[in-house]
Amino acid sequence: MPARRFDGPRLKVIRRAANMSQLDLAKGVLGHTSHVSLAKWEAGKAFPPPEHLPKLAKALDRDLDELFPRDGEPDLIDLRADAGYSQTRAADSSGVHRAQLGLAERGVKELTDAQAEALATLYGTPVEELLVAQRRSFGEYVPVAPPAPATPQPLAATITLLIERRYGTQLQIPPCEEIAAAVNETVGSPVITGPQLTALRNGVAASSVFTGPARAIAFEALSAYFEVPVMTFEDDRSRKRRVMEDISYLADLSNIALSARNGERGVSAAMLDVLNQLVADELQSEHADRPPR
Repeated sequence: MPARRFDGPRLKVIRRAANMSQLDLAKGVLGHTSHVSLAKWEAGKAFPPPEHLPKLAKALDRDLDELFPRDGEPDLIDLRADAGYSQTRAADSSGVHRAQLGLAERGVKELTDAQAEALATLYGTPVEELLVAQRRSFGEYVPVAPPAPATPQPLAATITLLIERRYGTQLQIPPCEEIAAAVNETVGSPVITGPQLTALRNGVAASSVFTGPARAIAFEALSAYFEVPVMTFEDDRSRKRRVMEDISYLADLSNIALSARNGERGVSAAMLDVLNQLVADELQSEHADRPPR
């Protein structure tokens, strides 16, 4: 079984960085008020049951594969543990007898079709994937299908264009580590790393690069560094949502209705007046800021 790698001292560093005490993390993972087990894990004196690793990652808002990497592909035990189930709990929740589950995980007796379907549903994985994992539990080598080519992300093209505009030709562009350091220096805080910026340039989705609020913070930092609106780094849906939030705020601030009434579509006449005045004021401000010719 390609068990996940567990690093107790690293877990301790990440927990402290998240401003969590051992007791807080123990409550979230173990469900009780004793931190003794967690202290042993962090000290390297014991290792957590594999089904606890997803809970640790979730409590610390970290990706499971990033926090506890694994070499190789999963077998049946790995699928169960990654779903957060002990063998007893998986058996009780799926209706598969524990002895039958144990035999399959040890590579002694295969699951029936009904048992495989019940476990796949419980683990949240396709039946086909569970059956492949079962083959690995029986010692069979199952090659991994090559990943599908990544779909080019508009964000990658945007970041590449901004970098080229700022630095010039390809020969003049510094490594992503240096660019990330410059971004962090601009905002006075370490909000993005070189590998993260590299991933974005290579087309990896921002949701896969950042977790939680880190994505929005990184976009704000990139916006400040490249001197462009933060919406430059967002997808169309996020841009539209941000614009609607701003317009709604403007309507509330002006104490007027945003939408037209009496069955009419679009914005209200009062809101249209406010938007027209806003555009006029901005154009006048830009004109006043231009140096005389």
